Amino acid sequence: LCTAAAFSSKHCALAFSHGPASAFLRPSTSLHNHEQGGGRRRGAVVDDDASISRSRHRTSLYSNSNHDGNNGAVKENDTTSWSVADWSAALSTQRLDRPIAITETIGKLPSDFPHGILYKTGPARFENENSGTPYSHWLEGDGAVVRLELNPVAAAAANGRREDCVGGGIANFTYRFVETELYNAERNEGRILSRGTFGTKKDDDDSFIQGLLGDAFDFKLKNPCNTHVVRFGGSSTSSPGDDDDDDDDSVLLALSEVGLPQRLDPNTLSPLGAETFDERLVDGAPAATIGIPILGPVLDSALGFGDAVCAHYRIIDGRIAFASMRQDAITSDTCLRMFEIDVRAPGRRRIASDVSSVLHGTGFPPHDWVMTPNYAVFVATPAGGDLTPFLLGKKGPAECISFRRADTATDGESSRLRATVHFVPRVSTTDGTIKRDALRVELPVALHPVHFANAWENEGHENTPSVEIYATCWSDERVNRMAATGESLLGSWAKVKGGDFDGIAVQRVMRIRTGGTESEPTVEEAIPSLGHVDYVKGNPNFAGRQSTRIWGAIAGDPEWAVTDEPAPVAPPQAFCRLDLSSKRKVDEWYAGPRKFVDDFVIIPKSREEEDGGEDHVWLLAPVFDAETKTSSFVLLQGDNLSAGPIFEARLNSHIPWGLLVRGMGYLASIE
Repeated sequence: LCTAAAFSSKHCALAFSHGPASAFLRPSTSLHNHEQGGGRRRGAVVDDDASISRSRHRTSLYSNSNHDGNNGAVKENDTTSWSVADWSAALSTQRLDRPIAITETIGKLPSDFPHGILYKTGPARFENENSGTPYSHWLEGDGAVVRLELNPVAAAAANGRREDCVGGGIANFTYRFVETELYNAERNEGRILSRGTFGTKKDDDDSFIQGLLGDAFDFKLKNPCNTHVVRFGGSSTSSPGDDDDDDDDSVLLALSEVGLPQRLDPNTLSPLGAETFDERLVDGAPAATIGIPILGPVLDSALGFGDAVCAHYRIIDGRIAFASMRQDAITSDTCLRMFEIDVRAPGRRRIASDVSSVLHGTGFPPHDWVMTPNYAVFVATPAGGDLTPFLLGKKGPAECISFRRADTATDGESSRLRATVHFVPRVSTTDGTIKRDALRVELPVALHPVHFANAWENEGHENTPSVEIYATCWSDERVNRMAATGESLLGSWAKVKGGDFDGIAVQRVMRIRTGGTESEPTVEEAIPSLGHVDYVKGNPNFAGRQSTRIWGAIAGDPEWAVTDEPAPVAPPQAFCRLDLSSKRKVDEWYAGPRKFVDDFVIIPKSREEEDGGEDHVWLLAPVFDAETKTSSFVLLQGDNLSAGPIFEARLNSHIPWGLLVRGMGYLASIE
């Protein structure tokens, strides 16, 4: 699960007021652009995750010994990049009990910056509002959505209108919890009414049945809507300021890995109910199926089973694709249904294609996926688990999942797990649901993919799709070690929340190739010297097409960043630009001590691939400042991160940060 953000499909522009110089905008020796000669390449990363966690920087990054025991403040002679208290503040509850607004804007927006609305969702409250009962896992936090409309007055003026806007026309800012029926019921009754995916239990209601059974055989899971958002629909051909905002068919979806997306009003963020994709999906829990022909659907309905839509969607060639998944209770295969919606068609949204398939041997639905012009691509390592503790109300389903133990080889020794790539053929148009068999390719090693940057098709092998994939993954050694010990795939992450990253798997950018001139697939590190990285993504104009650039977030420290050691597993404090052709990091920006960078959006400066190349983009992201306990939004030049932000909008409070933040997307048309 992860936090997420998205730019809307409406036009917008930016305006700002002038204020005092920002700390972000001051010159800093901690900035590096290796294409301009600054900094040195880091050393190679070996397969052992411990090689990073034993880094000499680990003590300074994780130790709290140099911080005040009362408030965690950094002492004047302290050289650490963050403290446990700083990290805890970034993950603290946002109660939304007072208005949150932009207090000042700093810097200047480029005159050609496209006009849009930023939406961001993430866990914001980590305990029941009234009872105070904490949730078992901070990724179960109640989701809240940010709506940041930038320069609405300029947009209105472009159409000859004027509107009243907060801050004299600089921006409109709204932050609101996703008010599902369950969310409102829990607020009204003052207690937790539903179980959580990661182990949260219901509050005792003093009834005889709950006293006798507890949470046993209650399969309903809370959908926190805290992982991703996307806005689509309405007219994609409207111009800035067109008077159609109130009556178009656009909708904002808040997604998580649990259940169906929740529809929200794109302007007010008020709830509109579950998204069933024209009643093609069922709102129920858990996301499972008996899988028996004819009788299966009847049993599914009787048991209350439903569908879950993957929180990660994909945008390619003017279409948004969503993947709905159910687990087969008998075979443990993942039953997939994929919808593609044409966002270029004016007026009411239209489901252009509806494809069903089965991902055999997965046992655990893929967390993220990627698309090429001809395929939806899923990478998975066999996983499963004993769900008895979940059925008996002792654990959440996520706590029961682990990588499957490898089969015993003929020589008596345990064989190693292997990941598989599943290629589901895309269909341009359908009148109904079309079944397509997934092509399955076994990789030579086990990988656990976390997030995908891009994928494209090469000259193909006649029997195997020739595809090149870039994704952050856990290593083969890590996956097989966890399979051997039976360690939970997701775990509680309580130590992570407390600032202890010992034992957390390193995420490396991996290059996976199938088909092509070589009949056997290959797997290798794409940036061998980089170390731990997340939030990887490329220029949206190059989605599904060959590319050489991706951006990501890494741990940061001005002294550490120019050493030969790989990035450790730690909260990200820097953005970086990676060159896939030279296999190195070529640029980065370090936010500064006590600051944590969040997920980011890559905004192309043109809709044409040829206009300026891959680097012709902006990077926009929220940053948390532990000193002031506030968040801000910063804008950087994608081709020169080291120059620092060219614009910053500061808030008077904070937006809680999420470890697996993912998925900002920019859908606005660019004139």
